[in-house]
Formats: sequence, C-alpha cells, structure tokens
Amino acid sequence: MERWGYVRVSTDAEQQAAGWEDQFRVLREQGVDPDKIRSEEVSTRGPRPVFENMLAEANRVATPERRICIVAAKMDRAFRDIAAADAAITRPVNRNVIWLLPDLSKTPLDPEDPTQMLLVRMMGAVAQFERDRMAERRAYGIAKAKRDGKYKGRAPTARAKTDEVLGLKARGYKPDHIAKVTGISRASVYRILKDISGT
Repeated sequence: MERWGYVRVSTDAEQQAAGWEDQFRVLREQGVDPDKIRSEEVSTRGPRPVFENMLAEANRVATPERRICIVAAKMDRAFRDIAAADAAITRPVNRNVIWLLPDLSKTPLDPEDPTQMLLVRMMGAVAQFERDRMAERRAYGIAKAKRDGKYKGRAPTARAKTDEVLGLKARGYKPDHIAKVTGISRASVYRILKDISGT
C-alpha cells in the first residue's frame, strides 16, 4: 500500500514553523516517502488546490492492486469540518483510497469499523466546536479593538517582501537562493512568483 502525505499550516510556514516541522516528522514516522508529501500554506476556509489535486490524483490512480493511504498528522490538517471528514472516510469516491490520521488511530481508518468511525465523529465534532469558539473570541476581540481604535489588522508576512523577491528573481536568483536571502520559506517565494505571473 502506498502512503501519501499531506501537510498544512493555516497562515505561513515561517510563523508556524514548529507545527510545520512536526507534521513532516509525524509523516516520516508513519513511513511516508518524502517525495510523496504534499504541503501548502492556506487557511481552513481558503481554497486548497494542493489538497484537492492530491485527492483527485489518488482517486484516479488507486486500484485494488494499488491502494493509496493518505496520511495527515492530525484530522484538522486534512479536513475542514466533521462533515468533510465523514464523507471522505465513510463515502470515498474511490474505495481504494483510505486515510491514516495518527491523532485518532495508529492504523489506517476502516469505514466498516463502528468504533473507529465513532471516534472520528466525536473528535471531529470537538475540533469543530473549538474552531468555532476561537473564531467567536477572535471576532469579539477584533470588534473591541476597532471600537478602541487599536485594530491594525494582521501584520504583513512573506508577501511584504514581494518587491525584494521580484528584484532578486530579475537578477537571475533561483527560488532556493531567494528564500535564503529574504529569510522567507521556499513555498512563499514560489507563491509570490506564481501570483505575479498569474499562472
């Protein structure tokens, strides 16, 4: 059985470096080939093209002879909410694509196992409740800061270095070198260059 990995952070790999590295560590411990790990820096609510493309490819190529197990360090790294997790695990597009979520189970999830599925749904419900409460508290905090005239918005991250990245690219620097010079992640460099090129 092939093991493919998925890593996601909500804002930026630099800001969430510990979580980013920890996810890669978990996937390596689960036997995922580093060449089979897909990663992206995107919030839960934003589009996740890397995840969607990985899942589409797995659904396309998986067969009974070539089963694919997608591994994510935690359930909330892969799924937006309990409904998405339940659908992917219990009603997959391709039955030969299965999931391994080490925070829930040390073995791939079996949609026919009622105990595992109960755990998935309970953990998903708790995680969704926590996310909703955090969003609620964040909204209250922002509203208060705005009333007090203290709200400045989120501090700029890698995108604040767009001009520097483009300048280095124009001088012939490769993305790896640009990342080192600017102090931002390689993924951020590629994202800036992709946004500018429009492709």
